[in-house]
Amino acid sequence: MIIGVVSGKGGVGKTTIASNLSYYLSSLGKDVTLIDCNVTTSHLNFNFGLFTANNTINKILRGEKDFSEVIYKYKNLKIVPASLRLEDLEYVDLTQLKFFLKDLNSEFVFLDSAPGFGREAMSILTSVDAVLLVTTPFINSVADILRAKKILEALQKIQLGVVVNMVKGKSYELKKNEIEAITGIKVVGEVPYDENVEIALSKGKPFVELNPNSPASIAIKKVSNRIFGTPIEEERFSFREKIVEKIKKFGEKFRII
Repeated sequence: MIIGVVSGKGGVGKTTIASNLSYYLSSLGKDVTLIDCNVTTSHLNFNFGLFTANNTINKILRGEKDFSEVIYKYKNLKIVPASLRLEDLEYVDLTQLKFFLKDLNSEFVFLDSAPGFGREAMSILTSVDAVLLVTTPFINSVADILRAKKILEALQKIQLGVVVNMVKGKSYELKKNEIEAITGIKVVGEVPYDENVEIALSKGKPFVELNPNSPASIAIKKVSNRIFGTPIEEERFSFREKIVEKIKKFGEKFRII
């Protein structure tokens, strides 16, 4: 199955969701390939510490390489990065991507799309079997889901659902039922704001790997369970971790930490 991870606007954490969900599935033994299709403003590389990749999706789209030559392995996850070099944007045409994807036979192929619905993003939408939408719990971001829905219906693509990212639980945030009522699409996960996400990014690692028991990691596992039916690993906190977590929650409740 080829799955596009899509958002109507930038800054909602689409790449982070794509990276961690695909990594988690691969850690369960699934054959997963993750492709960076945001060739103009690539960020996926940073989630896996791929800063010096010479062979990229750009070379595939120019006909210089095939997929077997540009796949990098991060543990069990296969990654096709995009170039970070501005000059590598020359002669890159994402509308040709769907013709190259037939060479891949992974169980799951995730395409990390460019934000919005411009030519680059539309090339992804026409290349996939299904789409996972990423948003934040605010009306300007959720409104873009409505635009995406119209496009997906016109293209007859499967809508896997909406992941609401960076949820803080504030009263001014849209709730799950409100987002579903506005968009008419099922919310398959709410990923809380979690500093572990930023820590993992600074280390060039998926947060699901670095801290598998963090709130964001547990949320990703639940998303995987709801969409793909994968088991949710039992949380294994040490006694010390449980005490630290309780202290943090107590401090947040009374604003003393």
